[in-house]
Amino acid sequence: MKRAKIGTHVSSSKTLDLVFDRGRDAEAETIQFFVRSPRSWAWKERTDKEKENFLNKKKTFSIFPVVVHASYLFNLASGDKNLWKKSVDGVIEELLLCEELGIEYYVIHAGKAKGQKTEVAISNILNGLNEIFSKVDLKNTYFLVETLAGQQGEIGKTTEEIKILLEPFEKKTKIGVCVDTCHIFAAGYPIHQEEGFLNYKKELQNLIGLDKVKVIHANDSKTPFNSHKDRHEHIGEGYIGLKAFEFFLNDDFFGSLPYILETPKVGNWDKINMERLKSLIH
Repeated sequence: MKRAKIGTHVSSSKTLDLVFDRGRDAEAETIQFFVRSPRSWAWKERTDKEKENFLNKKKTFSIFPVVVHASYLFNLASGDKNLWKKSVDGVIEELLLCEELGIEYYVIHAGKAKGQKTEVAISNILNGLNEIFSKVDLKNTYFLVETLAGQQGEIGKTTEEIKILLEPFEKKTKIGVCVDTCHIFAAGYPIHQEEGFLNYKKELQNLIGLDKVKVIHANDSKTPFNSHKDRHEHIGEGYIGLKAFEFFLNDDFFGSLPYILETPKVGNWDKINMERLKSLIH
């Protein structure tokens, strides 16, 4: 079994190619970053030189795979036609750049119902995905729907919801799942207990297929089990505890995936968190 790659989210400020330098400085084996400010709609066209620098570093740095996280502003579930359209267009912009840069994975929060019925929100997301995949032919990049905590009507809080989002597109495009440990714990999956972890794995296998799970967001939780709150904590410092990460990292399937930290950016905690995860691998 190949060992899990351990990495972290890095800043993409100034130029995109600097994500590799920042990843190397953090001693990350895999990285994730944003291709636009996650809290701004503004889109910056990248120069050919910047793209060339990125591709050169992608070849020469031993950081793999490379993950892009979608902007937090996107809401494909929105009932507001203007916001929905901006979200669809924003995803298309980001995905086209990911394809051009040979990014392995693109991770997105599918959306929030915000007062709508869940079925309506899901239908909006499916319409959005239809539109996106009609404009972007994914050859290099896997589109990953992230498991969510279920706060504010988030869609993707259960494996069943994720299955509904993936199913129509599985045979047409590269689509899969990013499992966030903090989110699934907050959504009510007791991964801190061995039986709960194994049941979750079985549920993924039965409903979606493990082969669809491509990336793990490794985050402890500031809030207790089943809180439906999305509050990330350093590894082993929250309510999940080290045991769950040990289950994941030594599992015959999960143990071969890339793990990306999205823990608070304080001092040298990225290195501490990465070392903690590595120390749990038997």
